[in-house]
Amino acid sequence: MWGMVVDLNKCLGCQSCTVACKMLWSDRDGAGHMWFTMVETRPGNGYPKNWEEKSVKKQPMVESDYETVPKFDYQKLQNNPGKGMPKVMAQKHGGPNWDEDIGQGKDVNDAWFYYLPIGCMHCEDPKCIPACPEKAIYKRADGTVLIDPELCQGAEECIDACPYKRLFINHNTGKAEKCILCYPRVEKGMPPICVQNCPGKARFFGDLDDPESPVYQLVKKFKVAVPLHAEFGTKPQIFYIPPVFGPSALDRQGNNRGRREDDAYLKRQFGQAVDQIKATMQKERGRQKSALMDVLCAYPTWKI
Repeated sequence: MWGMVVDLNKCLGCQSCTVACKMLWSDRDGAGHMWFTMVETRPGNGYPKNWEEKSVKKQPMVESDYETVPKFDYQKLQNNPGKGMPKVMAQKHGGPNWDEDIGQGKDVNDAWFYYLPIGCMHCEDPKCIPACPEKAIYKRADGTVLIDPELCQGAEECIDACPYKRLFINHNTGKAEKCILCYPRVEKGMPPICVQNCPGKARFFGDLDDPESPVYQLVKKFKVAVPLHAEFGTKPQIFYIPPVFGPSALDRQGNNRGRREDDAYLKRQFGQAVDQIKATMQKERGRQKSALMDVLCAYPTWKI
């Protein structure tokens, strides 16, 4: 079964995966608001806006939670003789990465944030499949969750059911679309485009049942990669290594005040295993030779 691990200690927030995925899969009419993968800044609202909070409270997404096409007031150009260049910029109140690089903290020396690449989790127990009234969503034997566009009628019930809100309705076709784990590439022996285009080599892709694959070793052997919001109960096949190597906070005299990351926030995201993962990662980094660090430093694909 295919799976992916994202090492948040290596993610640069460069959006290379976001742009590569957009250009390959959703750079077309009706799909402007669709981002199958993107890098969110945490803590933050995410995209669609407040998806995490709404998932916990079981609230539906609304149109304003998504990216909208900006409208410019070009009439100001035509009806402004001799008054200089007018402002014709559109009014926008949100969109993808609206809060990019905005952190939290008591002051500038304590400010913290981290990057969170997110897409369809290709869950072992996906909630979108039973929610679809047309039975248009299905799971392949390799674990990839797909949508049959011939069967989809755009009921949008899959969007409400998915706790990660990773399905989108194409404005032109009225049908649901999502990440397909680049299965046409994988079937040709290539990794997903987000994995290939990651300059920080933060993404690892491989067979979760193959003991030699990096995803098996990081998830099942070393146990340093965990799901995002495991409490959602979908058993995601996309795993994360929490950010445990962040810089320390400093006081006004430049003295170390401890780590910036809010441990309580990380545990809400990744569960109580954060402490054990942090201890393991710190211990292995200090060794002269570490099998775990060898995996983390290697090219992140295996026998695709």
